[in-house]
Order: sequence, then structure tokens, then C-alpha cells
Amino acid sequence: MHRMFLLAPALLIFSFAAPAVAQHPDFSGMWTLDADASEFTAPAFSGGRGGDDTGRLFITHAANDTVVIGAETNGMKAWSFTPGKELTIAVGRDTTMRAASRWEGDRLVAEGMQGDMTMHEVMSLSADGTILTIDVTTTTSTGETRNHLVYTMEPPVGPCKQWAMPCKDFPQASR
Repeated sequence: MHRMFLLAPALLIFSFAAPAVAQHPDFSGMWTLDADASEFTAPAFSGGRGGDDTGRLFITHAANDTVVIGAETNGMKAWSFTPGKELTIAVGRDTTMRAASRWEGDRLVAEGMQGDMTMHEVMSLSADGTILTIDVTTTTSTGETRNHLVYTMEPPVGPCKQWAMPCKDFPQASR
């Protein structure tokens, strides 16, 4: 019983001494480009990800902090960032790049290099979470391209039959 009285204050001290875990924004959602608020030269993403069509993004922000980003027209070339890790991302038809990401406050920053190309990408959300901003600087031997992309949150995507690549009905097996 005496040990219990000694253990309780020690646990209380350690619980207050533990560092607070920063809460990062959740980028999940369907995002539509606000072309009037954006300034970009196609292809707008680092290394050409997304091609000329950057009109809509689908983002999943997982519990392990991995952010998976896919464009509506090229779902097979989705890319992802996991802060604190270096991953391979698609940057062209048959080209990949090693990219590392990290949190800088509420902003997700990713940097990578492939051959003579470097990219610096910053993702951030507005305070109310309805506006996504992506600033991308791509540098190659021919110069530097800066793109400022502004996206607005869209309502849920609705039934999959309305998607760009609609789902199919499969007959149910009867018993």
C-alpha cells in the first residue's frame, strides 16, 4: 500500500512532463482547383505529376500521417508523403523520384531530386480547412518553375457510378 502512494505522484509528474504531440491538419478530401486564385504553368506539379490536368485531387490523410494524393485523370500515378521518411514518387510517365517530407508547423513540406531536377513542395490548409494551397518549385537545367495552386473542398464524391472511372455492378450469387 505504501508503494502505491509513492507511485501515484511519480506517474503524475511524468504525465505532465511528457511532450505534447502536435496536431497536424487533415488534408483528406476531394479538392477542386480554383483556377482564378491559382498561378501555374502546366505541368503544375513537381516533375509533371498530374500532367496538364490538375483540376481535381483526391487526398487521403492516414492515421500514420501518410498523405496519399491522386489526380482524377491519373489514379494509377498517385503519390504519397510520410513525414520523416523518404519515399519514391512518380514524376513522369516512366520516371520516379526519391522525396522526403516533414512538418514545418501546419505545413507539409516535401523535397526531392531526380537527375538534374529538384522539387520543393509545400501543402497547407486554411484555418477553416476548406482551402488547400500547394506551392511547388521545380528546378531543372532549363530554369525554375513556380506554381501556386489553390483548391477548394468539394462535397463527398457521391455514388461511384458518377466518378470519372465509374464502378460496375456485379451480379450477386444466389444460394
